[in-house]
Amino acid sequence: LTDVNECTMENGGCHDQCYNTVGSYHCKCPAGQKLEEDGKSCRDVDECAVVNGGCQQGCVNTHGSFYCQCWAGYRLHADGRTCIAINSCSVNKGGCEQDCVQLSEDHYKCQCQPGYQLKRDARSCEVIDPCTTGNGGCSQICQNERGTAKCECHAGYYLSADKTSCLDIDECAEGRARCAHRCVNSLGSFTCVCNPGFELGADEKQCYRIEMEIVDSCQENNGGCSHHCEHTAAGPRCSCDNGYHLNLDGKTCAELDECKTGESCCSQFCINYAGGYDCACKAGFQPNADGCACDDVDECRLNNGNCDHFCVNLLGSYECACKEGYRLGVNRWSCIVLPTDLKCEFRTGIFTGSGILGSVSECGQGRAAYHANILSVCSLSLLYFFIPVCLDNTFGNDCSLSCEDCLNGGRCNSEHSGCVCSPGWTGIICNETCSPGTYGRGCASICKCQNGGSCDPVTGQCRCPPGVHGKLCEDGCRKGFFGKNCNKPCNCANNGYCHRLYGACLCDPGLYGRFCHLTCPRWAFGAGCSEECQCMKEHTLDCNARNGTCTCKPGYHGKKCQKECTPGFYGAGCKLRCNCPTDVLCDHETGVCQHPCPPGFHGEKCHLSCQPGSFGVNCRQRCSCGEAPCNLKTGQCICPAGKTGATCEQDCPAGQWGPDCQSSCEPCANGGQCNRETGACDCPPGYSGASCSTPCPDGYYGQNCLLLCSCSGSAQCHHVTGECTCSPGWTGHDCKH
Repeated sequence: LTDVNECTMENGGCHDQCYNTVGSYHCKCPAGQKLEEDGKSCRDVDECAVVNGGCQQGCVNTHGSFYCQCWAGYRLHADGRTCIAINSCSVNKGGCEQDCVQLSEDHYKCQCQPGYQLKRDARSCEVIDPCTTGNGGCSQICQNERGTAKCECHAGYYLSADKTSCLDIDECAEGRARCAHRCVNSLGSFTCVCNPGFELGADEKQCYRIEMEIVDSCQENNGGCSHHCEHTAAGPRCSCDNGYHLNLDGKTCAELDECKTGESCCSQFCINYAGGYDCACKAGFQPNADGCACDDVDECRLNNGNCDHFCVNLLGSYECACKEGYRLGVNRWSCIVLPTDLKCEFRTGIFTGSGILGSVSECGQGRAAYHANILSVCSLSLLYFFIPVCLDNTFGNDCSLSCEDCLNGGRCNSEHSGCVCSPGWTGIICNETCSPGTYGRGCASICKCQNGGSCDPVTGQCRCPPGVHGKLCEDGCRKGFFGKNCNKPCNCANNGYCHRLYGACLCDPGLYGRFCHLTCPRWAFGAGCSEECQCMKEHTLDCNARNGTCTCKPGYHGKKCQKECTPGFYGAGCKLRCNCPTDVLCDHETGVCQHPCPPGFHGEKCHLSCQPGSFGVNCRQRCSCGEAPCNLKTGQCICPAGKTGATCEQDCPAGQWGPDCQSSCEPCANGGQCNRETGACDCPPGYSGASCSTPCPDGYYGQNCLLLCSCSGSAQCHHVTGECTCSPGWTGHDCKH
């Protein structure tokens, strides 16, 4: 028998290609087309109908092919699918508030004018705070006054002639100190010193004769010592309890942190507390009998470390191992028989977010099934993902776990794809307790125990340390007592609080000393008097020893007493209103009326011009021009280019531009707009020139004619859109087909 080649007769009836086979034949279509149901005809495949052809924006189907195109304001990436935004200063100045700098075809940056800096949005501008750079050139305090740095000095210093550096005030030489006996000057301050046989009073200025009949210098106020006082001929000698050291003042005691000084014997962790320290060890170690060293814990000695087969002890830890033919489970202690009869399934196709499209093939490598080689069109790029999907009610990284592996009361979820753990447990098979600080189902609840208390991982109930109680361990011993059972009396002033275990006095803010009987020194406040008052001392009467609140002198206000009374007010708290003629200021401290300055000037000699933002007599009135300046005498707004109106908030009307909109625009062609600031024509895409009358030259298109056409050969490019008009016989978005 001889095979008949059907393809030799009228191409077998095939529309395109005919393939002869033994006893038969079949038709085939070219790329981009598919065979019709009659098995002979070819029909074009619309690639755009499936996932938009992979195009990010527009997809255009052609006979046997397709191409991607982008919306206005975007251009096609070299990959032929992704669209990139056209970033150009020519479009609304790139959104910049002030200046726009074009860096490349696709990149630009916003830039601010001198005296301004970019905000976080990288588009808007704000006035530069001169104090942020080099402290504004000031040696001590820099105040930002409407964009200008003004230097000030700390108490005890004055501003030098250069208006930036601060010089020490010699209070002793100027007679400001008013010391009863002798005055010793120091940088920023001074100290009064008494003659022999006298002592300094509480005001730190007056001197009082020391009464010779006082025999025991420790009798009064414990000699000023915070711990122990010993009377000597030269006066009281102070000493401290164990775990403390004497401060430089020779009176107060500071806690000695042996952990920081290196005086502890701990080999791993050191925990400091008032009067001593304790050693602690890392997980997997236990304290030695000497209280310093840490010994390794052999976890394998107890129940073989819970390992199914072998337990191997390590320094500070241990590991489980399995016999041949087994492997270690996810919980790291159970051993699982290695499988011998395995089967898997592979699926390929396009992942669309709702399913996998494509063909299925089988392989004989593994009981676990995997969906792999998934080509995912995700966002703007093509990615490969390998996603394991377990079968037969199994789960885990290698599909080796089942519901029978759930521990500690855990049960299988409704899909049989994992364990639902009981409260207090977590992990893939519920074999891990909640980490410290969490509890409950899924370990999702946060512990709220205070004062070092820990919570039950299941119920969240707080477990309090000795000497502390309450639902949240919020209560220590009641006031005046300490000890494990809170039955030992404290020896603190006013029956105050003391350490819940050791009895050391815990002073309220504003107090210090062994018995909390001393008020914080002036300009110090808070717990342990450790905070420094932030008040400007020359403007301040007192600093609250408890919370550091400043009490200002008459004529000043503010959190730090750093501000003078606002014009028109004076005195304590700046609450008194001046009784002066209109436009005449009064002294902010005394209320005495001052001589008025002419409009536009201020200062003691009326020689200073008003600062930006103020105007009028003594510069007491505020401008209402937004960011625009105003006339220093009248307050009239001086509008910048492109703005008009009483407050410079209105844009120039159409056809007008420049300062106060006094200039007229030249006509702009082809829909161009006159720039209200410069008067130049802002051209639409496809045009350029002074009046926007010139279309883009050949090969260019778009905004300011900056975009290069991608048309091939002799094809024409539209000067506005860049769309290609192909020569006869050519097609495609770039006429290359």
